[in-house]
Amino acid sequence: TVIQPEIPSPPIVPIPTPPTTSTLTTTATIAKLISKQPNSPVPEFMVEGSSLVGIFDPDIGPVEIDLEEFPGGETVSRNHAEIYPEGGDWKVKDLGSTNGIFIKKSGQPRFGARLTTPETINYGDEIAFGKVRFMFQSA
Repeated sequence: TVIQPEIPSPPIVPIPTPPTTSTLTTTATIAKLISKQPNSPVPEFMVEGSSLVGIFDPDIGPVEIDLEEFPGGETVSRNHAEIYPEGGDWKVKDLGSTNGIFIKKSGQPRFGARLTTPETINYGDEIAFGKVRFMFQSA
């Protein structure tokens, strides 16, 4: 009989795991609303996590994105909308506003119908809260 020499197994080399960074969560939970109106009192708002859009009410308290001083601010309800991250997307929902929310998707010529359910928004989309308009952008 022929004795075969034992061939050693190749060493087990662990596969390096990529370092975890907060870039994914940061990108997913911070965005900007950039005013599309001339003479706006605030050129842009940072949207960090879930943010209420509306008008300050002494009984309810402040909102993260207060549009009272904007041209057309009279068309914005106290608790107009909520912008929030969900499953890697950004969404906007109407909180029962009087004058609605409208989205003009990036590359589209006009705004769509008034929102009736939460809607996904993408960077480059334009959002109108009543008559106050913003561009949604990455932070």
